[in-house]
Amino acid sequence: MNHNKTEHEAEIFSSDHVSASRYRGGPHGVGDPNDKSLRKVELEVSIPGIMRDRAHREKCHHLVDEFGQCGEKHGVWAVFKCRKEVKAMNGCLAKWFHDENFREECKQLYLDERTYYRETGILRKPIKRPYYINPQKEMERINKIKKDYERLEHKND
Repeated sequence: MNHNKTEHEAEIFSSDHVSASRYRGGPHGVGDPNDKSLRKVELEVSIPGIMRDRAHREKCHHLVDEFGQCGEKHGVWAVFKCRKEVKAMNGCLAKWFHDENFREECKQLYLDERTYYRETGILRKPIKRPYYINPQKEMERINKIKKDYERLEHKND
């Protein structure tokens, strides 16, 4: 450590340390909205998570649906019976996961969302739904919940 610097300066300017104060600035105390640098966790966890979700939901959704239908049809035997579907799905997902343009697009989405959060203090989180939903089974589940609710609501009548 250079003895000419104060302890605080050494902490901020150390090459192997990112100062926590860097993430406390900005209008809402959550970071500078104009800072576009990424931490290791953002590069290795957050952005790959966005890539994985977008690949499942947007790029390979038809293959995910096919695998889901096959799994529903074969139940426990899906491990053996759905190999073709899982191989196609994993191939598609891998293709998008290793696509540099797609990675850059997802990184930009992440940075835009982070900038919005840092500017406003409002965190916009998308609603997470399963990758594969059988619409018919989903309606059956919703109707069952409605019937149970109505039954409980009119129990004291």
